Amino acid sequence: MTETSFKSPDAIIGHKSKALYEIWKSLTGGRVAPKREEITLGLVRTLTPWLWTADVIDNGADFRFRMAGDRISQFYEQPITSSPISELPNNPFLERVKQVLMYCVKDKRPVALGPIRSRREGKEHWEIEVVVVPLSEDGETINCLMGTMELWPTGTGGAAH
Repeated sequence: MTETSFKSPDAIIGHKSKALYEIWKSLTGGRVAPKREEITLGLVRTLTPWLWTADVIDNGADFRFRMAGDRISQFYEQPITSSPISELPNNPFLERVKQVLMYCVKDKRPVALGPIRSRREGKEHWEIEVVVVPLSEDGETINCLMGTMELWPTGTGGAAH
């Protein structure tokens, strides 16, 4: 597994990712993370094609995607919801996804990655930027993650999105 470099969510360039991060910050207050039900459809309606949620299983040993927006499903080209990540066909793209999710759970704070060339086979001509925000029912334990994945053609620096 190759090392993945993460960045502060404050350095995000994608508009949708910035929007999710700002929503998350506005709801967090002094807590580690807001509750899932605090992020309502009304707050994220314009982000839903690029939005996903994942349950945290065994404190980050595994994850189960519960919802993936249309853009994410189109990019991945196969269902990723319902099954734990450990049961999905392993590939370099999914390995990077798992690294980002594990990092967010471990550090209990938002994390961003990219823009970076996709590792998804057949999608190497895309750059992706991801932001992951933690959610917590008790204010301490991260039990859910939410994020966005924005993409644009490699070399455009996000100008085409």
